[in-house]
Amino acid sequence: MSRKTENQGGNQESKMNRRDFLHKAAVGSLLGAGAMAFLGTMQLPLPKVFNEPPSIFKIGSPVDFPIDTYQLIAEKNVYILRNREGMRALSAICTHLGCIVTETANGFQCPCHGSKFTLDGNVVSGPAPRGLDWLEVEMAPDGNLTVDLDKKVAMEKVFSV
Repeated sequence: MSRKTENQGGNQESKMNRRDFLHKAAVGSLLGAGAMAFLGTMQLPLPKVFNEPPSIFKIGSPVDFPIDTYQLIAEKNVYILRNREGMRALSAICTHLGCIVTETANGFQCPCHGSKFTLDGNVVSGPAPRGLDWLEVEMAPDGNLTVDLDKKVAMEKVFSV
């Protein structure tokens, strides 16, 4: 019997018993939960809203756009068309994967995957599922024209100048 006692005593020194393990696991879990609660509380005063630029932007006066031309507003990815009927805005964002189209002699082309569009924004070829979006053009109270990136309109809608 004295041998068993020695072996058991040796095992107790080298191995953690179940009670000690459960105690350490409980304390560790409590500390982890407390740390996570503290971090969550510290984030409460931080804003969770990302400020996005406004969807409506000014493009200038109608006289800034010559008749029968497309002008790219590069920072907004919009082409402005002025013809004898009035003014229209065409999104330069390809409807396939969002690349920026470039103007060609016959219309527009997507440099990423080769979609081709007419000057009216209709799809000629390529993987684009639909034509380019036409955007609303309106007059601001200060006399400048505005384009709303969130308001898509029919191709036929023209702002008369």
